[in-house]
Amino acid sequence: MSFSRSLILFLGILFLAGGVQFLAGINGEQARRAWQAYLLNFVFFTGLSSGAILFSAILTMTHAGWGRPLKRLAEGMGAFLAVSFLLFWVLYFGREEIFPWAREPVHGKEAWLNTGFLFARDGIGLLILTALSLGLLYYSVRPDRYAAFLPGPGPEIPGGKELTEKSRRAQAILSPLLAMVYALVLSLIAFDLIMSLDPHWYSTLFGAYYFIGSFYSALAALVLIAGIFRIRMGLQDFILPGQFSDLGKLLLGFCLITGDFFYSQFLVIWYGNLPEETRYVILRVRESPWEPLAWTVLLVCFALPFVVLLSRKIKFHPPAMMALAGVILAGMWLERFLLVVPSTWKVKSFPLGLMEALITAGFIGLFGLTLVHVFRKFSPLPLFDPEFNESLKERAAIGSAGNHHE
Repeated sequence: MSFSRSLILFLGILFLAGGVQFLAGINGEQARRAWQAYLLNFVFFTGLSSGAILFSAILTMTHAGWGRPLKRLAEGMGAFLAVSFLLFWVLYFGREEIFPWAREPVHGKEAWLNTGFLFARDGIGLLILTALSLGLLYYSVRPDRYAAFLPGPGPEIPGGKELTEKSRRAQAILSPLLAMVYALVLSLIAFDLIMSLDPHWYSTLFGAYYFIGSFYSALAALVLIAGIFRIRMGLQDFILPGQFSDLGKLLLGFCLITGDFFYSQFLVIWYGNLPEETRYVILRVRESPWEPLAWTVLLVCFALPFVVLLSRKIKFHPPAMMALAGVILAGMWLERFLLVVPSTWKVKSFPLGLMEALITAGFIGLFGLTLVHVFRKFSPLPLFDPEFNESLKERAAIGSAGNHHE
C-alpha cells in the first residue's frame, strides 16, 4: 500500500522534533520534566499498542466475524510493541530523575525496588509480550505474503489451504497465551513504572485498572485508525458503519468497566482512611494544580463517552465516532498524566507545555511511522483469513436476499 511522501515527511518531522526536544530537555535545567514526559508517553503508547494486539487475539479466540476487517489494523498498531521494547531501555538512563527509590532506597522494599531487578523483570516481560505479539502478526500475514509471490485466486493457490490452516492453528494457540501475558506484563508495568513513583502507596487493583484502561484506549485508537483508512484507502465496502457501531458498544462497555475499576479503587482507599493510601488520592483530587485536571479526566474519559455512546445513531456515524475516539484518547493521555506526573513533580506550577507537547508529538510520529512501515508491506485487510472471507460471503448473501425480496 502506498502512502504520500508528505505524510511520511510530516510524521518524520514530528518524530525528529520530539527527539530534539527530549535530548535538549534531559541535558537542560528541567531534566526531570523531560524524563517524566517520556515515561508518561511510554506507558500510554505501550498500553495502547498492547491493547490493540489483544483485540486481534480476542477476535481469534471468539471466532468473531464482525471484526475481521479491523483485525489487521489492530495488528498494525500492535507492531509498535517492538519499538516500545527498545524505548523501554532509554528509561534506564533517567532512573535517578524518575524513581525516588533509586536515590533513596525505601526501607523494607529494597529487594523489589532496585534498578537492576526492575529493568530485568520488566524487560523480560516486555520481551515475551513483544515476541508473542510479533508471532501473532507473523502467522496472520503469512498467507498474504505467500500468495503475493504465487499466481492463483485466494486460498486456491498451490499449498494455500494448508498454509492458511497452519496459520489459523498457530494463531489459536498464541492468542490465549498473549491474553494472559498481556494482563501479567501490563500489571507489572503499572506497579513498577507508575505505582513505584510514590513508593509508599499501593493498590492491588492498580494493575488491572491500567490494563483495562489500555484496552479502552486501544479501542478508541482503532475507531480513529479505521475511520482514516476507510476514507483514505477506499475501504468503505469492507469497514461499514456496522463495524463502528460494534466498536461503539465495546467502547461503552469498557468505559463503564474502566470507570468501575477507578471507583472501586477510590472507594476502598477513601473509606479505609489510611494516610499512606489517601495521600495519593487527595494530592490528585483536592490539591492545586491537579484538581481541575482530575475533573477534566472524569468528564472526558467517562461521563461524556457514556452519554454519547448511549445513542444508537451516533454509533452508526463514522465521523462522529472518530471525533469521540479522539476525545477519549486525549482524555486517557491526561489520565496517564495524572497518574505519573504528580508523583514526580513537586513544584506548584503545572508542567504541561511545549516540552510535553513536542515529546508527545515525537511518540505520535514514531507510532505513525510504524503503521506506515507495516502497511507498506502488508494489506490493511486480512485477505486470506477464512473467517474474513466467510463474513464477506454472509454479507453478500444478506444483500442478495434483500435485493431479491425487493
